[in-house]
Amino acid sequence: MPEKLSNEQRHERYWCAFTHIRIAWTFVAFCAWAVFVSWKGLDKPISRPSLFELPFYILFVVVYVPIFWVVLRCFTERLAVGIVTVDMAIAIVSWFMPTLLNPVAGLVRRAFFVLWSLAFLMSLNMPVQSIRHPFVEIEKVDTWTKNRGLLILGAVIATALLLALLVYFVPLG
Repeated sequence: MPEKLSNEQRHERYWCAFTHIRIAWTFVAFCAWAVFVSWKGLDKPISRPSLFELPFYILFVVVYVPIFWVVLRCFTERLAVGIVTVDMAIAIVSWFMPTLLNPVAGLVRRAFFVLWSLAFLMSLNMPVQSIRHPFVEIEKVDTWTKNRGLLILGAVIATALLLALLVYFVPLG
């Protein structure tokens, strides 16, 4: 009978970037990409999502963020999820009220650049910590518990790829 794991134990066992080297480097790469995208977007107006993208933004903010908030327990991970959530919420607000954020668009873009730079600098510690203190599994878990995390990760990746393909191939105008 598999043991019942708390959220902290599940996070440490499967998702913690401070104990798993691959997750740490993936997180560093994501934060570096976000810093680059924020830098490229400096001094540009806040872009409105298309009518096709808007439901995915709302779905992410309403459904995926609470899931990530439960799964990810470390401060740096939650900081990145919080930044993404606020950025998507601003995009949703700009769709409904496009002129509301135009006067402060430059300030908002600079704030996101600073936040992503801070998250990137904080994420650089993750690979070092994961090498120093790797997760060592004490007892063997059943394969369903082990594969469930891969199934969820596969579903998230498949959803993201499907969204990217739809946005690429569906004409926006």
